[in-house]
Amino acid sequence: MRQPSTSEFRDPVHGFILIYPHERKIIDTPEFQRLRRIHQLGLTHYVYHGAEHSRFGHSLGVMHLAGKAVEAVVQRNLDIVRATLKWSNRRASQEQQRLVWLARLAGLLHDVGHAPFSHTGERSLFQPNMRHEQYSEAIITRTPIGRIIDEECQAMGLSKELVAQVVTGQATLPAGFLQELISSAWDVDKMDYLLRDSLYCGVQYGRFDLDRLLNTITLDSEDPSGGLKLAIESDGFHTLEAFVLARYFMFTQVYFHDVRRAFDLVLTQLIQEILSQTYGSSQYPAPDQLEDYLRVDDAFILAEAARLHDASIKNAAWRVTNRHHPVAVYQTTPSPDEGIARKVQYHLPAAARQRFPDLQFWSDQAVDHPQRFRSEVIMVKFPGNPPSWRSFERESRALRGLEEIGQVRLYADVRGDDALQSEVEAYCRDFMK
Repeated sequence: MRQPSTSEFRDPVHGFILIYPHERKIIDTPEFQRLRRIHQLGLTHYVYHGAEHSRFGHSLGVMHLAGKAVEAVVQRNLDIVRATLKWSNRRASQEQQRLVWLARLAGLLHDVGHAPFSHTGERSLFQPNMRHEQYSEAIITRTPIGRIIDEECQAMGLSKELVAQVVTGQATLPAGFLQELISSAWDVDKMDYLLRDSLYCGVQYGRFDLDRLLNTITLDSEDPSGGLKLAIESDGFHTLEAFVLARYFMFTQVYFHDVRRAFDLVLTQLIQEILSQTYGSSQYPAPDQLEDYLRVDDAFILAEAARLHDASIKNAAWRVTNRHHPVAVYQTTPSPDEGIARKVQYHLPAAARQRFPDLQFWSDQAVDHPQRFRSEVIMVKFPGNPPSWRSFERESRALRGLEEIGQVRLYADVRGDDALQSEVEAYCRDFMK
């Protein structure tokens, strides 16, 4: 039961992406079009100049992959899916299409609630216990997007509430693999952004064999919960390892690049100032103030930066508009000892500020958790009669070699003064001995 497409997008990563009528109506809403004005990687284009891409293209890519992945998994395990979900032969095609529609909608809307410059400053700019997913939920359920879902997809048994639950990871689905495809250690979100970010940044770190991965994803028919959990065929074992390594290297080489992180610091400071002037608070408006929240996008922030920048005091607005970033004067290894990390994060900044009272310092910790691939049980299916199942975490030497990232850096306002930079760096080295 395939719905005729009304349009297609030519995507630089996936080629032609077909768009169906109800999806087109959602894409054309102002709430979704706002994603064109949200940079995928914040100010990363200040470091990798090609990284001008937006959440708009990424969302289309995730929608596309979500649909492909569901179709591939169901077709590869049709007997298991029919038996577990109690699909009759007569309704199997329609039930499969329902899952595809749900996955595509969740993929399309998973990032609709992102704040300006995506993940920049999320920990300090969002109110306590808030993340962009809560804003996505509000946008899906309380804007015209929700009405479109209810009106156009009701016949398929879909609702705005169900889509929002999948997006926030709160859905309880008999087809549990669908939730995993949207939100897990190896979801289609990561599959798209690794390839997309690599392309636009002009690097190779994030590349992996997407087609092979999609062609070897299967279901764990022996999962003790009796559900339908994702697994990988043994033929895709090394492809999944390549995916894990691609993600790791993108974090260490691109997302945690010292200059890229430096711009996150000053951009966060700028956004706090703008929000304080606009709304009286240094944090984004709550989800129940959607109109105010949706008003704030990258264009709004940059327009305010142009208005506020002051070269005489070199404020945050001036730094952002003129690409003047603080410099990392000390940094740990990517996976430092906990004691060293705490010393750089808490003691070194205080000492440096006392030694150089006229300088501004920033402390930053870049954190990523490769062990998520260890904590989420991913089973590998090896051929045999019957087939044997082994844990990816136990079998993968590549995964065992990855450590948690917790790199700490101290930045200082010394750019352009080589002598002062050398003096501060020397002081930091001596302090850390």
